Amino acid sequence: MNGITMCIIDDVRTVIDGILKKIPWSEHGIEIAGTAMNGKDGLQLIKDKHPDIVMTDIRMPMQSGIDMVRELKENGEQGPQVIFFSGYSDFTYAQESVRLGAFDYLVKPFTTEQVVDVVLRAKAKIEAQRLEQLDRLALERKVRESLPYLRQEYFRLLIRHDELPERAYEKWDFLGIDMGTCGFVAMAVQIDGLMNERSPLPVREVELIRFAIQNILEETIKKQGKGIVFREHLGQFVVLLNPEREVDVLAIAEACRHHVNLYAKRDISIGVGGWVEGIGEIALSYEQAKTALSYQFYSGSGCIISYRDIERQDHITPHYSADKETELLYCLRSGNREGTDRLLASIAEECLRYPAPPDPDVMTNLFYGLAFSMYRVIAEKADTKQRIWLDDRLSAMKKGRYLSTEELIRDVRELGLTGSEWVQKRQKNDVGQLIHQAVNYVSGRLGSDLTVQECASVVHLSPSYFSNLFKKEIGMTFMQYVTTARMERAKELLLEGMQVQDITFELGYRDRPYFSELFKKHTGQTPTEFRSKYESTESKGESE
Repeated sequence: MNGITMCIIDDVRTVIDGILKKIPWSEHGIEIAGTAMNGKDGLQLIKDKHPDIVMTDIRMPMQSGIDMVRELKENGEQGPQVIFFSGYSDFTYAQESVRLGAFDYLVKPFTTEQVVDVVLRAKAKIEAQRLEQLDRLALERKVRESLPYLRQEYFRLLIRHDELPERAYEKWDFLGIDMGTCGFVAMAVQIDGLMNERSPLPVREVELIRFAIQNILEETIKKQGKGIVFREHLGQFVVLLNPEREVDVLAIAEACRHHVNLYAKRDISIGVGGWVEGIGEIALSYEQAKTALSYQFYSGSGCIISYRDIERQDHITPHYSADKETELLYCLRSGNREGTDRLLASIAEECLRYPAPPDPDVMTNLFYGLAFSMYRVIAEKADTKQRIWLDDRLSAMKKGRYLSTEELIRDVRELGLTGSEWVQKRQKNDVGQLIHQAVNYVSGRLGSDLTVQECASVVHLSPSYFSNLFKKEIGMTFMQYVTTARMERAKELLLEGMQVQDITFELGYRDRPYFSELFKKHTGQTPTEFRSKYESTESKGESE
């Protein structure tokens, strides 16, 4: 910070010399810039030296101190801190000095201490003002440096809220916005696939892509006319154009799409809003641009969609056959994966058959409702771990902003096929347990008159359904299995030495010839031949 300079003006030389010589001003950080002995010379001295403090007598020849300071102010000179002094204690002079903004007023004769005190107080005020000025300059510099950010934040508010034109003009001037204040078109620009890639890109890579695309958009817009580009979400930009009415805005959008693909090797999709006249309507154009961009849901990546085309479409409410949904839920309950897949494909085809696509949000809600119906069926038979997966998937579908019908249908299909596989596996396990229970029941009652009806009632199934499940699981009919189990038990009893007649009754047969015939049919040997073969084999083994 520069030192403080001071000029002394008085028509009495001894007063000037006394102030100069009796006070060591350098020790107080004050440099004497010059002296004068009349108002005219004093005025010129002030103009030449631009001192920080002026000590001046009021009554002087040629021009008074009051007139001198008044002329400085009238000429727009940056005023110093003025300390008046005079031998006259006239209240009128004091009033006039205050009106002129004097720092203080000393009455002659004054002491050295009084002079030092008033000058040091003036110095303190000057230093405080300088610090304040430095702070202000630093703040202004920071504001200038942050103008790009301030412009972005201003426009992010502008596309969401109405703005009165008279308030906007001042803001546009302060922010240095090089656009007119009427005639706008908003475009919503999306970097396709930036945040949906299976292997997420590093943050640095994402930022480089965003930076490059913003630069390309800005350069393209600059060649076409006036406009501004600013970031909205992580993978989205807003382009606000200020074009002439005859300019083809869709051609500008196509130039943006082409240049980004050519130079950044990325696809972008663009929704184009309608023309609006004033600043207060910019938010409306942006809402239209967002609506248009949402129809990328049907078009896929790299598309340009105008709100005018969407606006002309009739209101369409997508739907599908209620019978198909009923059949789909039946397939899920029975674990029919193929049927589930077929019906989901049919429902999707039915919903997408419209020549003009419905509102994407309506379509998303329709499929979410179908997914919720499927969720309820699957959750009935799901275990704890499966329920957690189901809850997470359904929650993600509810919150997700799908970029395409393919993504939406893929998630609904995954939910249905996964659920049908779980049900199918669960049913298979349940069937295995039921048949195992029936087999154990048979093993403990081989000597009784076993029937399908009896075993079916044990596992709480109808006889016909039990018979079908049994054959599917075991590979033979229930009665074939009973006979096979009895014959295997007969082998064990024969080898234990039990008589054939006793075995016949033990296994529930009342006719020995019938039992022997069944045994031979099953083993290829009569009971006696089977025992003889075993005994001869055993004897031969012992003799060896």
